[in-house]
Amino acid sequence: MSSTRPASSTSRWWIIPIGLALITLCGCALCVGGGGLAGVTAILGVVGWAQAEARPAQAVAEQFLTALRDARWEAAYALCAPSFQGELKGPETLAQTYSGARQPAGWSFRSWNVQREDGVRRAQLGGTLTTASGEVFSFEIELVVVRTESGETWRVSAFQILEE
Repeated sequence: MSSTRPASSTSRWWIIPIGLALITLCGCALCVGGGGLAGVTAILGVVGWAQAEARPAQAVAEQFLTALRDARWEAAYALCAPSFQGELKGPETLAQTYSGARQPAGWSFRSWNVQREDGVRRAQLGGTLTTASGEVFSFEIELVVVRTESGETWRVSAFQILEE
């Protein structure tokens, strides 16, 4: 029912969990081997870095979802990348797709991944979304960095509510 672009088949989402697992194992080895504080600090540092890297993208995702929740369709549309705006064809598509029972009422982020692909910084965030009708769904939102007159900024390039 949502107007979205399918997720990239070349996604490398699996790199972060595997990397974190390896770092955890190395950190635990350091803890056991006597480097306790250094191992724990390394683990926390990597997790903190991943969250900090995703924070600006997550802020824009929050603004987008808040605009949808508050029926501010033009504001939500303005937060979209030009390519996604072309797919949507206007804020009225957001209104048709996400108003009424499908309108977001609340959400939480559970996953994030930021990467550079072909010179473009891309963030993929996921979590759970509760609609105005009380239904709970998983969702994915993708953002890209776009150049503007004032510099670079994150913009929504895809949004999908996953129906199971």
